[in-house]
Amino acid sequence: MIRRFAKGLEIAKEDRIDVVVNGEGVEVVCTPENLVELAAGVAVTRFGLKDIVSVEVKGKTVYVEAGCKAESEAGSERVKKQELRSELSGITVKELQKMIGYLDVEEYRNTRGYHIAAAVKDGEVVARMHDVSRHSVLAKVIGSCTIRSIDVKNCYVLFSGRISRSIVEMCYTAEIPLIASKAAIFDSAIDFCLKSGVNAVSFASGLIVGKRVTIE
Repeated sequence: MIRRFAKGLEIAKEDRIDVVVNGEGVEVVCTPENLVELAAGVAVTRFGLKDIVSVEVKGKTVYVEAGCKAESEAGSERVKKQELRSELSGITVKELQKMIGYLDVEEYRNTRGYHIAAAVKDGEVVARMHDVSRHSVLAKVIGSCTIRSIDVKNCYVLFSGRISRSIVEMCYTAEIPLIASKAAIFDSAIDFCLKSGVNAVSFASGLIVGKRVTIE
């Protein structure tokens, strides 16, 4: 029996999807929407492949063909070789506090079960997604920017979830210079920010971390 409280919230959707990138598959926990964007984001953040040739959805499997690049390492392996160089500038805490309001979307209000992420370029939201998984919602935003040829080096990400090391690694691999969250940041994420060049703002923790973007 399912009992529904008077509040009448909808139930957030969760499923498991297989993403196959150039023949190599990974299972992803996600909300089964915007699967093209999700798969493209997985190709970028897990495989370090940004040249997306095609994305095809077949049931619960999404196939991605991506052009291989000389340096396709992601996350920790790549940071050993190269610190992220940012092209972002002129960001203020006041701006971030204002823009974080764009995370208050209908999908969250109706369910209280989704994470929200958005990419911002030149003060405008260029991509916004929802998902039950922190990692999948970030992948969707990154994938959306990738398939529309939006250069995320000039963007920052607004994020509703906690900033863990793996979240910062995803930003690093995608070359996103700044992530701002209304939630907390982990110590492991701080360590990775300082090593990688990714910047992070955690309003819950009251911290600005990083050295490649000047935030006033």
